[in-house]
Amino acid sequence: MSCSTDLPVKQQLVDKVPKRFKSIKFGLQQLYFFAVVEISDRLLYDIENSRSPYAHGPLDTRLGTSNKLGRCATCHETLQHCNGHFGCVKLPLPAFNVGYLRFTVTMLQNICKTCSRVLLSDHEGQTFLKELRRPHLDNLGRSKICKTINEQCRKAKICPHCASFNGQIRKTGVLKLTHDKFSSYKKSTSAKKVPPAAKIEFDESFFTARNDNPDLDKHLNKAMEDLNPLRVLGLFQRIRPVDCELLGIKPQMFIWQYLPAPPVCIRPSISQDNASNEDDLTTKLADIVWVSAMIRSSLQKGSPIQTIMEQWEYLQTQVAIYVNSEIPGLQQPGFGKSVRGICQRLKGKQGRFRGNLSGKRVDFSGRTVISPDPNLSIEEVAVPELVAKNLTYPERAQRQNIEKLRRCIRNGPDVWPGAQYVLKMRDGGYKISLKFADTELVADNLCMGDVVERHIEDADIILFNRQPSLHK
Repeated sequence: MSCSTDLPVKQQLVDKVPKRFKSIKFGLQQLYFFAVVEISDRLLYDIENSRSPYAHGPLDTRLGTSNKLGRCATCHETLQHCNGHFGCVKLPLPAFNVGYLRFTVTMLQNICKTCSRVLLSDHEGQTFLKELRRPHLDNLGRSKICKTINEQCRKAKICPHCASFNGQIRKTGVLKLTHDKFSSYKKSTSAKKVPPAAKIEFDESFFTARNDNPDLDKHLNKAMEDLNPLRVLGLFQRIRPVDCELLGIKPQMFIWQYLPAPPVCIRPSISQDNASNEDDLTTKLADIVWVSAMIRSSLQKGSPIQTIMEQWEYLQTQVAIYVNSEIPGLQQPGFGKSVRGICQRLKGKQGRFRGNLSGKRVDFSGRTVISPDPNLSIEEVAVPELVAKNLTYPERAQRQNIEKLRRCIRNGPDVWPGAQYVLKMRDGGYKISLKFADTELVADNLCMGDVVERHIEDADIILFNRQPSLHK
């Protein structure tokens, strides 16, 4: 006998996924488009409104919440289900990224400080481009070519495109770069050397300052061009796409224009009676917003250039401490406690990677010293009794083992072989700690299906790992 039913056939789903990625863009300037809010107010709490966080402040509720009872204003979820959202701070003037300062110097060595062209002739540029566009070029080969380009550009003293002078890039401070434009002329020991027209014009630019301060003449030979972040950003933005291919990257991402404001849940506030202790990142973020507001006010009022430059240098220092506070020369000794920046959250033994991801605490694990024993089998390892009592194995009660588990329960948590907990499956399921319970009563009431977390016994299968666990 056969029967047939006309069931509707499910239509096959065909996904038209792309076979290859067309392009992937990474950059710090994309931050502004992904940020949920722009931080523009340094104030944290509104005292008149029951200490609620200020809108557009460092603790704005749109960035998430650090309170178990609070809800995120962006996704309307609790702390358990919301990982937080990033915001951003728009800087009034650009600042150097202290982590990429060495790469910034390398890029400045490769380009002309007047026309932003790579310091290579057209023939040399085409030759290197052909090498870089070679198919199946690995990363090591690309790095070697870029290193050769840097060595070639550092030898060029005159730009082959605009005929302007280029010299050494010097790091004269923690966050200060200068361009010694006429270094080749200064190093020349020829008796008949003639200063070029650009050198004469550069010296004449100090005419007014020399009249006001005659002592400036003896220091004029040490004068160099200042490469502040605004000028460096302008140079990087004028680099042609072909030259970016020679450099291997778009270097304008090395300059901060927007600063990320991390979610509130990774910088929680510790509440007290009528006050709160704020995280280092929150405090530093408020300082950066405050200095940014001062610079904007100074630019609108037309304040003296010296005042604006001092505020700009202070802003760059605060941004550098916010990113990496262990850079030598940033923090002055004796001015309060040291601040933990974003880099300090990530690196080191107590950082996120080694402390929380690779070395996080797990259940049912222990650590002990091992030693050889001739009485053990080749597949056995002995552990101390103290470790065996702390490590437990969840064994379900059955007809074959219920009497053994009752003996373990009567021994309790302090006598081996004993047990630590009993998980009852009836009445909705609940856990009994044998440290505080009546072990005789619990043993008598043990039923089939209950789970007993007993001590480790002989012939148990355990995963062992020998320290140190080295990894990359």
